[in-house]
Amino acid sequence: MININVIKSAFATSLLVCAFATGASAKDGVLRIGTEGDAPKFSMADPSGTVTGFDADIANGICAELKLKCEFVVQTFSSLVPSMDSDRFDVIISGLGITAERQKKIDYSIPYATTPLYFAVAKDSPLAGLKSLAEIEKAVQGKGVGVVTGTTYARFMEKRMHGADLKTYDATTQLTADLASGRIDVAFADSPTWMDFLATPDGANFTKIDLKIMAMDDPDVLGHGMGVGMRKGNTELKTKVDAALCKMINEGKVKEASMHWFQDDYTIPCKK
Repeated sequence: MININVIKSAFATSLLVCAFATGASAKDGVLRIGTEGDAPKFSMADPSGTVTGFDADIANGICAELKLKCEFVVQTFSSLVPSMDSDRFDVIISGLGITAERQKKIDYSIPYATTPLYFAVAKDSPLAGLKSLAEIEKAVQGKGVGVVTGTTYARFMEKRMHGADLKTYDATTQLTADLASGRIDVAFADSPTWMDFLATPDGANFTKIDLKIMAMDDPDVLGHGMGVGMRKGNTELKTKVDAALCKMINEGKVKEASMHWFQDDYTIPCKK
């Protein structure tokens, strides 16, 4: 029997070897991009070594702005930040959230995207037509509100949904199952969760409340979004990447990429 994990490991290793063999860097006209390659819609590497997805679109956009050639280096997500000091790649573009812990080890570009969060309810719920967080906070008093535990989303609910009967779940599937069965009145999760759930038979009678919550609405709790990671002190590269991202944001290219992959706008406005 063929061991698919061995094949995936060998494939990833071959990509790495290919990338290392070039010895290229940004100054040689090539920008080496560290990315996971196994995160559907964000970063996907095929057997030929071609990387596609939202991260690849962001990377290719940056390379176009900087007039550099993108070269993708595929490895596990957990190894990307530790590999930064080994000169295996110049930047990390892999849905990399900006966190205080990572900022001790690497520098970041400006934030360019964040996964939106939504409330979901039954289509015939009186909450379905609400438009503001203040309205929702008032309407859920005494109602069952579900969220996956251990997430920034859960901390946001704990902070804002006072008076609600907050229920936490270990997995998204448990959350959506309780919503579908009516054991909770409202659920709070990210855009991809609702895109998948609403397309299922169980989700047919449910809808998202038309209120998008983004990281910048409460960065202390929800974080600061995704950024391009790079080695500390590389101010010249950071300045160039920041300028490229800002231009891409202002021209709608980040929105275009996120709409293509996620049918939602993940863009964080450029403040530069």
